[in-house]
Amino acid sequence: MINAFDRSIVKKEVTQAIMVKPGWRKGHKVTLDGMGDERPGCLPADAVFTVAEKKHSTFKRVGDDLVLKAKVPLVNALTGWSFSFRLLSGKKVSCSFDDEVVCPGYEKVIKGEGMPIAEQRGARGDLRVKLEIVFPEQLTDEQRAGLAEILKDCT
Repeated sequence: MINAFDRSIVKKEVTQAIMVKPGWRKGHKVTLDGMGDERPGCLPADAVFTVAEKKHSTFKRVGDDLVLKAKVPLVNALTGWSFSFRLLSGKKVSCSFDDEVVCPGYEKVIKGEGMPIAEQRGARGDLRVKLEIVFPEQLTDEQRAGLAEILKDCT
């Protein structure tokens, strides 16, 4: 800021509130015209803020989608399983896999439960639940024989 009395440069800290809109992505820039540094004989500079995203412990953002990785024991992948979790909004969501066999690489898509889409009012990306099958680290001979018998007719 320039001191009007003697035209010297004075450092002044300014607090500016910026309303972050739902759906803004990492790298989105907000420019405040004329709110930056001032120098004698020059127009005030613009202040430019860049949106950053915090890493989340449960979800990963991929575009407008949210990805949730969940581990499921092999026995549950074969016989059925369900679990619940909360979205970023606090809404509780339940996923059930009772009527299907879950294979490695399985992904369940829940439409419209991802991030808000900034350019489309009310629109949201999807929630993608990716399941990682956890295999047992070891089996006894008896367990192997039992599995072989149970699964012998499966294709």
